[in-house]
Amino acid sequence: MLGIVSASQIAYTRSGPNLTLNPPLTPAFDQSTIPYYNVYFSDTWHMKPTFTLTYGLGWTLEMPPVEKNGKQVEFVDQSDQPIDVQGYMAARQRAALLGQVFNPDVGFALVGNTSNGLKYPYNPFYGEFSPRIAAAWNPRFDSSGVFGKLLGHDGTVIRGGYGRIYGRLNGVDLVLVPLLGTGLIQPVQCLAPNRLTNGCGTSDINSAFRIGVDGTTAPLAHANPTLPQPVYPGINDVPAGAGEALDPRFRPNVVDSFDLTIQRQLTKSVTLEFGYIGRRVTHEYQPINVNAVPYMMTKGGQRFDKAYAQLVLQYCGGMAGLAGGNCAGNLGAVTAQPFFETALAGTGYCNVAGAANCTQAVAINEGNAGTANLSSQNVWSLWSDLDNGGFNFPRTMMNTPLNCGPTQTEIGCGGQLSSGVGINASIGHGNYNGGFATIRMSDWKGLTMQSNFTWSKALGTGSVVQATSADTAADPFNLDVMYGRQAFDRRFVYTMFVVYQPPFFKGQSGVLGHVLGGWTFAPLFAAGGGQPLPVGTINAGGSFGEGDSNNFLANGNTENAVPITPYRGGNSIHRTAGTPGFGDGGLPVNLFANPEAVYNNFRNPILGLDTKNGGWGILTGLPYWNMDMSIKKEIKITERVGTEFQVVFTNVLNHAQLLDPVGIALGSPESFGNSPGEGNGTNNNGPYSPRSMEFGFRVRF
Repeated sequence: MLGIVSASQIAYTRSGPNLTLNPPLTPAFDQSTIPYYNVYFSDTWHMKPTFTLTYGLGWTLEMPPVEKNGKQVEFVDQSDQPIDVQGYMAARQRAALLGQVFNPDVGFALVGNTSNGLKYPYNPFYGEFSPRIAAAWNPRFDSSGVFGKLLGHDGTVIRGGYGRIYGRLNGVDLVLVPLLGTGLIQPVQCLAPNRLTNGCGTSDINSAFRIGVDGTTAPLAHANPTLPQPVYPGINDVPAGAGEALDPRFRPNVVDSFDLTIQRQLTKSVTLEFGYIGRRVTHEYQPINVNAVPYMMTKGGQRFDKAYAQLVLQYCGGMAGLAGGNCAGNLGAVTAQPFFETALAGTGYCNVAGAANCTQAVAINEGNAGTANLSSQNVWSLWSDLDNGGFNFPRTMMNTPLNCGPTQTEIGCGGQLSSGVGINASIGHGNYNGGFATIRMSDWKGLTMQSNFTWSKALGTGSVVQATSADTAADPFNLDVMYGRQAFDRRFVYTMFVVYQPPFFKGQSGVLGHVLGGWTFAPLFAAGGGQPLPVGTINAGGSFGEGDSNNFLANGNTENAVPITPYRGGNSIHRTAGTPGFGDGGLPVNLFANPEAVYNNFRNPILGLDTKNGGWGILTGLPYWNMDMSIKKEIKITERVGTEFQVVFTNVLNHAQLLDPVGIALGSPESFGNSPGEGNGTNNNGPYSPRSMEFGFRVRF
């Protein structure tokens, strides 16, 4: 009401090799060129009348982007070399296993200012060779033999093939991500602007800047005219939150495809085909947070993850005490773990009232009486607390405060980055295996039909679109922890369409012919299994020490809670109001017959105990089915003039297809398993809506 400004802020942009500060409100932009070349050769060889061979080879070269003015930022080490994400994580792991620390100062530099004056933000990849080979065999056995009766004479085709395909890199990563690295865009914030000093920080209402009294432009925080290269956040006078960059080995993914099919002509009008389709995906797009907890750190002959698992189980009372993400806490059950006793000795951390040893000191400070990081199994925050004055070895995390000197007074005494650095890398993998059967009927007494059934499984480390940045791996040291069902995995899909044109009265002669002739009926039926559903944890992605639950979210769906006993409740809808506090926060429609019992059968994952986390979901969503239909009537008026009337029904049976629950998480017991109801349009259960009709009338002349 008084017009007092609590905070003023702006995002400055910079340009030039010295990152010169631009005037306020200068927009950020870049002008990138991405050369792309493609050549291919293909040939078909009819080796025999019954055997055909097709083969080919392609080569593609998609060069990295080049920005006109060099506005691309690299994530670099102390020698100003771009940081390879796999090499960095491997060095971090090796040091931790030896009880040592690998946490060098990291910085950001323009691509042209790196030690070798690079041209590209990542290395060009010249190996996009795409071989393809396929064969088709049309056997002609004598109809009197076994194979003749099975395969027929000239009535079967057996096909098989292999091909390699490379993905295309997306402009979001190629153009936008290099622009977002620390340096080119610098946000600054002035808390409590002071009109007397034209600076920041005041608690006196008489010196506070007031809009309309002292002007319309509040004081802003200081920003240096130029920035050093490289710029080291937290060390130079530049703060940084969560960084982002491209891996120097960023490259297109590889898909190796295999298929084998058998097509059999059963009658003149009916064909049966069945077969196998396989995909193997490597070098898949995968963001990584390099500031993950080095949980394999070994002290006193014990790894941290093993000591942590023992501490959680003892403090929380075993699996039963972890149900529903709860942890009552029992300090008396906690025994000394060699890692904590060795790593915390001599720092004063263990001098806590009521603690018999250093392990119990951790339980007190991080348990229910403290930060509750232990109670919620939030490893990232727990380790970060111990890394800030608890451990007797040097800081291991980028977010742990540095030893502050005079240059840090304006930006506070923080770490190099408040969270970490998300590196967009090409290190994921996945696979698809599917079998299918298709039957086709072509114009049999006016009936044309095709029916297809596919059973498949899609697994991987978590396929995401290239516009993704915060969906980082749950465990960057071991991607297979998150290996499981892909988000688009459906176990079965069935489709059938029918077009029936009655063969009667085709000529439409007479009144009866005009009434009964010219009809077309075309139903389309589709059904499928449910997609995977995640069960969110209370800590929203901190169980494996990967992220801070705000900037990095462990595969984007948090992490999957773990069932204490196998879930066997199926995936159908139950009409239930739930029990008080469990599944009663929405419609009385739930995926579970007893939401409270299912909720209490899940727990947060435990580092050092759980080695798999279920991929994109450990439950299966609702199956779906839908039928559309078209009815058309043609009326001939003369030889050259006619009319056509058509009705298209969407969801002709008005089937109510409910949406998958969206709030299955230990942190939201009241909405646990609730379906939000019926949806319109297209959603993750397939296209459907309440029944609708479209009418059409056409005159032909």
